Amino acid sequence: MQVESPSKVGTAYRILVERISLGLWPVGECIPTETELATEFQCGRNTVSQAITRLVHEGLVERRRRAGTRVISNILRSNKPAVELDAFAFIYPSDRHEGVWRTVKGFQDASQKAGRRVVTLTIGTDYEKEIELVSRLTEFDVKAAAIYPVVPSPGIQMRLSSLLVESKFPIVLADLNLPGLGRPSVVVDNFHAGYAMTRHLLETGLSRIGFLANHSWAPSVAERYRGFLWAHEEAGKQAVPNLVLLEPEMIPNYENPLQEPTRLAHKYLERSPNVAGVVCSNDFLARGLIRAAQARGLRVPEDLKVTGIDDFAIQSREEIPLTTYHVPFEELGRKVFETLDSLLQGQPMPELETRVRGEIVIRKTA
Repeated sequence: MQVESPSKVGTAYRILVERISLGLWPVGECIPTETELATEFQCGRNTVSQAITRLVHEGLVERRRRAGTRVISNILRSNKPAVELDAFAFIYPSDRHEGVWRTVKGFQDASQKAGRRVVTLTIGTDYEKEIELVSRLTEFDVKAAAIYPVVPSPGIQMRLSSLLVESKFPIVLADLNLPGLGRPSVVVDNFHAGYAMTRHLLETGLSRIGFLANHSWAPSVAERYRGFLWAHEEAGKQAVPNLVLLEPEMIPNYENPLQEPTRLAHKYLERSPNVAGVVCSNDFLARGLIRAAQARGLRVPEDLKVTGIDDFAIQSREEIPLTTYHVPFEELGRKVFETLDSLLQGQPMPELETRVRGEIVIRKTA
């Protein structure tokens, strides 16, 4: 017998309940082991374990260490889910990314204030796991879910979009808007971030201002670049094409987050040696650019002004304090919770996209 998705746990649970109610395993006897049932159902042992946990909460069986799982009743008390968590799920990549954990913290703080439990599910850089978790949300007995998506390529974005369209589960996206899906999102005002940092450099009197980005096809980066271009146009200036590097790829490395940005920064300085100031699309790139510039004998900010976006606490004591755009990630998380809570209560959404605006923090790199 094969237990299939989308709800393997639910299917296994129903089979076990049916066998107990029919007396296949009489009261007082032990049911087969989790390993034996997993083999029969052609599923993972963890799936069987979750199904048995539901039986325990329904009062049908009891687990005894080394003695197995014994049937104690063959009468199902109710048709309600075995565990009423009354919780929200939050699916997100590694909490070693500062912006992510600050967003999760804001979400958890708002949840706690509202008396709502939160089930957190981390995926690291396992994009397939992200898609699988979204497809199996009903198995976790939660009311609704927030997702901080990891979307490294257009292909993954298409698969995630398709899944979100098909899902009937209440979902809110954090820091990503996918237009046309009908899914509410809470995002950073990325246009304002790019615009504000570019305008700051223009006001210092610079004329050869560049833009450095990876993951450049992502909506957030595209918006930051649009802000960069608009600030130039507003000032009556033209952005210089050879001072712009829009790298489409992004290779997350939570162990060494500056490795890839520094490599890309060296590539940028090779093709744009006369740049006077750079708006980097995130702080990691800004830190990588500072390192690459110093390795080439350039002084920051005397020879090269550098700005970032995010305001991450990633600098060491030896590094120059970074001028950047402070993103209020905690507020982002709070807004995600409020949007999800309103969605669950059936309240009308005034708009599908909520924008959170930050502010410039002027330090020593520009």
